[in-house]
Amino acid sequence: MTMARSLDLVDMANRFEISGSRLARNGLLHLAGQGLPFLVGLASVPAILHGLGTERFGLLGLTWAFLSALSVFDLGLGRAVTKFVAEALGRGDAGSIPGILWPAVVGQLVFGTLGGGILATIAPSLVAHFLNVTPQMESEAILAFRVLALTLPVVLIAFSFQGVLEAAQRFDLLTGIRTIASSSTFLVPLAGVLLHWSLPRIMAGLLLVRILVLAAQVLACIRVLPIMGGPVAVDRSGLRPLLTFGGWITVSGLMALILTSADRLAIGNLLTMTALAYYTVPLELISRVGVIAGSMAMVLFPAFSTLGGAQDRVRLTLLFNRSTKYVVLAVTPIYGLVALFGPEILTGWLDQPLAVQSAPVLRILAVGASLQLLTVASYVLLQGLGRSDVTAKFHLAETPLYLVAMWWLVPLYGIRGAAYAWSGRLALDAFLLLVATRRLEVWTWQSAGGAVTRVVLPVAVLCILSALFYSLPVALAVKVVLVGGLLLGFGWWVWARSLESDERSWMIQLVFGWRGAFVRLR
Repeated sequence: MTMARSLDLVDMANRFEISGSRLARNGLLHLAGQGLPFLVGLASVPAILHGLGTERFGLLGLTWAFLSALSVFDLGLGRAVTKFVAEALGRGDAGSIPGILWPAVVGQLVFGTLGGGILATIAPSLVAHFLNVTPQMESEAILAFRVLALTLPVVLIAFSFQGVLEAAQRFDLLTGIRTIASSSTFLVPLAGVLLHWSLPRIMAGLLLVRILVLAAQVLACIRVLPIMGGPVAVDRSGLRPLLTFGGWITVSGLMALILTSADRLAIGNLLTMTALAYYTVPLELISRVGVIAGSMAMVLFPAFSTLGGAQDRVRLTLLFNRSTKYVVLAVTPIYGLVALFGPEILTGWLDQPLAVQSAPVLRILAVGASLQLLTVASYVLLQGLGRSDVTAKFHLAETPLYLVAMWWLVPLYGIRGAAYAWSGRLALDAFLLLVATRRLEVWTWQSAGGAVTRVVLPVAVLCILSALFYSLPVALAVKVVLVGGLLLGFGWWVWARSLESDERSWMIQLVFGWRGAFVRLR
């Protein structure tokens, strides 16, 4: 097949249209891809813990955490590949994709080898001086970390090919591959327990699975974009724009590590470990609900990049406004229900003392998380249009303010003080992101006024009336029925007043699976 023929096939089959149905399907696929490994872990962790024993299981968990933390050696290249490949598809320039991908792969190989080499070198000192490992386990722990060092380059290179599949909107292939990879994190150790493997052998099994996953991603990318099956050519100059964009992504990632751990560190340092438990439970519950918005953000990023590459401002603006509306209408009521029935949820899940302490924190965190929903699309839009520096600078500015607020409010108000600081930081972040996107002219004061009437107002009325019904001196079952009735009314309002006629049409078609009737954004 000639190069020209390959490009023709790409133009016909792989310049994907950005449609509401496609994005909705991709979001659901991504959400399902996260849910299945979670269930696998939930079912298998007790057996793994029992089979390995507490010390080996602790080391295994530490290798999982190390692998996640060491992914900082990616330097944002995976995200950069998604953006630049999506832009290339948007402007019909599929021929530039190998020049984007292969420099990133070489960079990932170099950075992964460097990080793996550092980890392999310091493994004996790490085990001897920083980990409380029994003498009988030292050699096994060192070998396990050295196998982990070999895994790092494989994982980082996989980020580049994952970025290509995201850019091409092939979340069906990507979700299948990632589900296998994530599930293997638990299934390989479970098999190791049944086969009486040592921890290094389990780590070697995980390495083998990662290599197979990488191979599957490469084959999937060649299937989706045949031009990638051609000769490998690496132009070092192609790495510079990727590193420029990815560098700011790395800054955001590093700041995010600080921002997501500062509250727990402050509580652990200024209060007690018991107080930390009372805070961590509601935070984890709120974070689980946030996975829904995170899945939408994942599919919006390549979509915004594609429309930016095509310079289609009309559809980009429409996608921004509609995606903001959808995430607020879909997720805010869930946060509201979790906050409202927080004491009952926590009591049924855990014990009464924890529920009493954690319920107020849960409600404060839910408010902050709801404010963040207004800017899920704003965050990925800025990055999709190449302004990763803006989001990184916001994080840099927010971090010292957040740390000061945390160390001031926690001694005054305990774990509720940490929740106040957490929600306040999200409110500030939402304000800054809305200002930034206003300058991009993707929303106007007129459109914002319409959004208040059709989106924010019904959500606010739902929350206020639900809170009033919950406060009534009646049985819990009656409260559930009353709030359920409000939700039905809210659903009717959203369907009749918040959605346009074309939105209702493609949602019906999506639900009933009508083929060939995708309604494009226009």
